[in-house]
Amino acid sequence: MRAPVDKNNDLFLFPEGLPGTQAEQFRSECPPDKKTKVEDLFQFSRGRGDLHISIIAACLALFFFAMFFTQTGWDNRKLPDGVASYLAHQFGLIDLDGKITRFGRILKQSWVAPMFCLTVLVPTALWNLRASLKEHLWRKRFLLPTKASFEVAKYIEAFEFVIYFIAYTMLVPIFGYLLATVFLGVFLPWRLGYRGRVWVLRSFSCSVAVVIVFRTLLQIKTPVSIWLYDLMPTPLRGFLLTYF
Repeated sequence: MRAPVDKNNDLFLFPEGLPGTQAEQFRSECPPDKKTKVEDLFQFSRGRGDLHISIIAACLALFFFAMFFTQTGWDNRKLPDGVASYLAHQFGLIDLDGKITRFGRILKQSWVAPMFCLTVLVPTALWNLRASLKEHLWRKRFLLPTKASFEVAKYIEAFEFVIYFIAYTMLVPIFGYLLATVFLGVFLPWRLGYRGRVWVLRSFSCSVAVVIVFRTLLQIKTPVSIWLYDLMPTPLRGFLLTYF
């Protein structure tokens, strides 16, 4: 007689995770991953904090648009009286000779790249804000939760790691690329929860390997004047500035 099959066992990816095994003693602080289909990997869905982030993104896009005329030199441009004929001549619609040369000169001007970015950024940010507001009103209409303190807090918490990288760039001119990279490479895994002697040794080894590859072998440029290296004897200082 065939034993009945427990359908709950399908929830476990590996047999070691079944109840009653030795692996059951392990308890992870990370929530279990949800089963995701391949076709749903790129599916986009709006959360409760999407409206707040969309407002911030739209304000930034409008700020860049307001600063475009003064920061790119557009307001200092002197256009001739016949703007239409001038543009037609510049883009080669009237005089075909030198069309590529004139068009290349236009692309090299300082306002062209920011203008192309704004033509994409501003409409996209406003359209995204419209969709977010529509989703927010839909939630309020059907009495769905609209409080977004949890989602906004997660966005704010992400700035913690931005501060770490800013501190890293400030430590390089003081302690050098080697010590700053090792400190960051050991601290970040520890901050993410990878603690213990084994993880510290792994993080330290990977950090030293990064320094050897990028600084010693590839000779990536670092600040010439480093406070810690300046305190050392001249031969050792030159060696550290060259390879570490």
